[in-house]
Amino acid sequence: MSTRPLGPPPFIPDDPGPWAVTSHTNYIAGRPGRRRALPPSGLMLSPPPSLDLPTVGIADRSELAGAGPVRVIAAAREPAHALSVDPEGDVLRGVSPYVSRAWSLPDLALTLEERPGDDPAADLPAIEHAIILAESLPPVIAEAPGGSLVAVTVRENRYNVVAVVRPEDRKIVRWIRGARAAAWSPDGKLFAIGGDWGVLLTAPLATPDET
Repeated sequence: MSTRPLGPPPFIPDDPGPWAVTSHTNYIAGRPGRRRALPPSGLMLSPPPSLDLPTVGIADRSELAGAGPVRVIAAAREPAHALSVDPEGDVLRGVSPYVSRAWSLPDLALTLEERPGDDPAADLPAIEHAIILAESLPPVIAEAPGGSLVAVTVRENRYNVVAVVRPEDRKIVRWIRGARAAAWSPDGKLFAIGGDWGVLLTAPLATPDET
């Protein structure tokens, strides 16, 4: 049996908007007992937050990835419960239970996979219920350059959610069901999200006159 890695998965480049669910999460939530092909990695349209929380949505356009429309530019199969980008902006690092990984940017090619003796994910903060956003910010998992946006992980019903919020008023810009990790590049032009299904890398959507 071959042990060669499978390589990057196919992915959906489109941004469904501020309220999304990862395609694999949507697949798992489908009707059980039916054999269906696993979908490409990506984001799919989902309802707004089910809780009474202040929302603002995305801007018409923004050079800060995630603040406006984005496109998915790469995907990886390996899970990530936490993500960070090196200061040089060319390496994305992630941890999942008992595994540390690194991917090159912007192609998300796996460059490192280690299984240290200690669990690198053991000290990740507990995921709190999303209702906490009505009163305070849970632990921040990522901060955009300049601090205009932060990402937090919360729980909504059976879903983990990466919420991108404005820290000054906790208004929700993006709500991504099925994700639990996030990171911005130092220049803010890349925004990565991760979960048990893998990693997605997004960049601001270029207008026709910018392509």
